Amino acid sequence: MSEPVTNSKIMIKLDKYFHKIFSPSHFAYTIFFFIEVLILIVFYFLGSTTFGNIGLFLATVFSLSFIFLMFIGVSSKLESYLFSKSLDQHKTVIFVATLGASFVIVLLYFLFGGSNQIPIQFIGWDYILPGFYILVYFGWNLAQIFFLKTSFEDIAFKANDKILTDSNSNRNKYFSIIFLILAISISILTQVGTFFAFLPFFEPQTPTDSSLIWFNGWNIAMYIVIFFISYRLVFLNIKSIKNNTPNIFSSIFFVLVYLIIWYRSFSFINSFRSVSSALVAGIDAFRALIDIGLMIITAILVIKGLGSKTFKFRIFNPNNLAFFLFAFTLIYIEGQIVMITGAGSISGTYTNRSQVNLVNNFAVLLITIIFYWFYSEYTLKKNGLILKQNFNQKEVIEIVTDFKSHLINSGALDSEKINDWEFQNFLKNKKLIDEEERVSESNRLEEPTNNQTEI
Repeated sequence: MSEPVTNSKIMIKLDKYFHKIFSPSHFAYTIFFFIEVLILIVFYFLGSTTFGNIGLFLATVFSLSFIFLMFIGVSSKLESYLFSKSLDQHKTVIFVATLGASFVIVLLYFLFGGSNQIPIQFIGWDYILPGFYILVYFGWNLAQIFFLKTSFEDIAFKANDKILTDSNSNRNKYFSIIFLILAISISILTQVGTFFAFLPFFEPQTPTDSSLIWFNGWNIAMYIVIFFISYRLVFLNIKSIKNNTPNIFSSIFFVLVYLIIWYRSFSFINSFRSVSSALVAGIDAFRALIDIGLMIITAILVIKGLGSKTFKFRIFNPNNLAFFLFAFTLIYIEGQIVMITGAGSISGTYTNRSQVNLVNNFAVLLITIIFYWFYSEYTLKKNGLILKQNFNQKEVIEIVTDFKSHLINSGALDSEKINDWEFQNFLKNKKLIDEEERVSESNRLEEPTNNQTEI
């Protein structure tokens, strides 16, 4: 009895986090999605411009078919057919029809919509499609840290709450200093370990090989980066102690973000090496595994975060959202394939995977460093761990409301002397709410509850 209940709870959580892509109503589409991904990966490894164009064609067909299914999924009349729990005749017909329509539309575009066939060169498939896919690819990578930060904050806050139990004791200050030292030590030791571990891989193989110079230069640059972000960490730690809120959150958050900085910087310098070397191929395999891991984690967070934010648009509902996520992921994957295979007008722009990784990792590295510098202070202010000097409108209203409740609860203020209407007027006079908000809030407060009897 307990096993079915447990399985049911697992499915509910999977549906919640992955927007039904593993539920029986969507599983057939999910299987087809993974088949499409495998097809694109095959063209990725083939690597030629011709196969790149074929991959671009197929990626466009697959993505467009999921977009069509997304629009069809808006209709409540077709919902029972499109999202049945089995692969029945109706579902098959709808799926094949959308895939066939996408194939015909994209085929006509590829046959008659080349940049040399239409008056406006820019909207030719060989220009606009590769550019769009590359834009999505880099955009997702640059935004990766903004999705990872949520998990990083959760980890850091859980550790902070578990270890620092008494916020008024010197024990917290002691632990905050220990974790501060540990965080900085981890960053330095990681860089030292990387230098000695990978030094043999960057030894010159020819008299003109400058890989070792680049590797040494990268190490020096990373120590400079460590110095600046460590300075930021120490600065924030001092501010939190002055605020009587010592914490280990900032130190753990620092370590997690630094690991991303280290990985992206190492991938950047590794891109200077030739992929033909057996030893370097081993490094590339290591880097590829981490890339896959980060992509999976990011994809999960994007599906969860992006999915939860799209319900405010009428076009999305709990059922058809999976189609949008499938199309988006296919476009992302194809973005990297375009740059490596030289599909469309991108031919000759990039010649190998190292150049793609070079540009991508440098951009992500720069964004991550800038992100940490500003966000590390913002999140501490947001959570009350350092002194906050600026407040937005919503926060001011919450503070004033809490203070009013505190005065009433402590007996310093009689609730009958200042009713909710007068309080809303006060907020309006201070330009914190407008007339419409004041009336709406007052009406809400005057509504009888379930425990009250209307007269």
